[in-house]
Amino acid sequence: MKTSLVTLKFWLLAYFLLILPKVNLLALVESKLGKIEAIGTLSSEYDSRAFGISSTEFSKAKNNSSNPNNELKSEDDFIISFSPALHYSKTLKWFTFTGTAGIALVQYIKNDDKSYTQPITTFSIDFDETLSKNKRISNNAKIRFDATFDLGQSVGASVLDQDLTSYTFFDVGLNLRYNHSPKFGIGASTSYNLKDYQSGAVQEQPYQDLSTLPLSLRAFYIYSEKLDFYSDYTLTRTKGDHNGALTLTDSQSHAFSIGAQGDYSSKLSGNANIGYSTLKFDNTSASKQDNLISQIGIKWTLNPKSSFNFDLSRNFSPSALFSTFGTSFRVTASHRMTEKITASAYLSLAAIDYTFSDEASGSMKDATSLNQYGMGMSLQKAITARISASGGYDYSYIDRSVENYGRHVLRAELTGRF
Repeated sequence: MKTSLVTLKFWLLAYFLLILPKVNLLALVESKLGKIEAIGTLSSEYDSRAFGISSTEFSKAKNNSSNPNNELKSEDDFIISFSPALHYSKTLKWFTFTGTAGIALVQYIKNDDKSYTQPITTFSIDFDETLSKNKRISNNAKIRFDATFDLGQSVGASVLDQDLTSYTFFDVGLNLRYNHSPKFGIGASTSYNLKDYQSGAVQEQPYQDLSTLPLSLRAFYIYSEKLDFYSDYTLTRTKGDHNGALTLTDSQSHAFSIGAQGDYSSKLSGNANIGYSTLKFDNTSASKQDNLISQIGIKWTLNPKSSFNFDLSRNFSPSALFSTFGTSFRVTASHRMTEKITASAYLSLAAIDYTFSDEASGSMKDATSLNQYGMGMSLQKAITARISASGGYDYSYIDRSVENYGRHVLRAELTGRF
């Protein structure tokens, strides 16, 4: 049965690859009820560390005789995926409805036991009286409202968790803004995120299911039609399914920040904030943590063909195994070489501090455990108005307190939209 399923996946991939350049009339449906587009993505990837761990740790996990269900075969792998989906969109006066439903078929060539099939489901509602005008990032509409819904499965190598993790996720979010006057506005947002973890491929410790519920309140000063200044307060409650074990998943955080979003000048735009956050764990053996936080995403447009993106993030984040505080920075350069070809390259670095529970001693431990340095490059080409292709290379160097190693990823992707 397993062999026939793998064969079916490859026939689907081959069929898609053969017919994609020839299709002109595939299922573009537009009526009073909305527009439906067919989307297909075929991708291939080589990952030198498919489980996100070093050769030493992989050998230990592979040779672990206490795990009778060990499915580890190779630390590197070729991964092929095919994702057909239908995309729906409809604009009704001030409301815009969009949604995507599909499936992803993912085949690991060497570690074939890790192949999987996962659903793709997203839905969003957007309300904005100036949405169709693309007026500005800092929207001056009287009322701004949007809602999102996402349900699916996520599988991927996690360098932080040192494992190939798999979980089912459920996300729903609401965001509201009301401009009281031409100069002042208020806003509120909330979301609910649930991760239902399956057992890991490497770690013997079971992952805890995790739910996160943030509530944010904002006040805006509308400096101009293109720029807002704002203050933000966010309360976040995190809970885990731990059955009374010593964990750090149950916590509550308070974050205060100030920032600016919109166009800072004719060449600079984005969203930048800085603030302070405190994190208190329900477990009394863990002390309260606090730190400066920031979220910055700035685009510098040199000319119509070239731009730089600067991204900086400092924040607390829970995981299924521990609590983390991370600082990451990334700069990306993009250049449109021709009308159909765009090239980009990036440099990145990240420093992760995490606190984890020690079941043996019944206490908590703090450690500066992970630094990661990365670089990469990619090319995107529009083959036709409906078909595009991309490819790239990523390298990362992981420096942990006990070891260090490199990771290489080569990828190629073909996408059609009809």
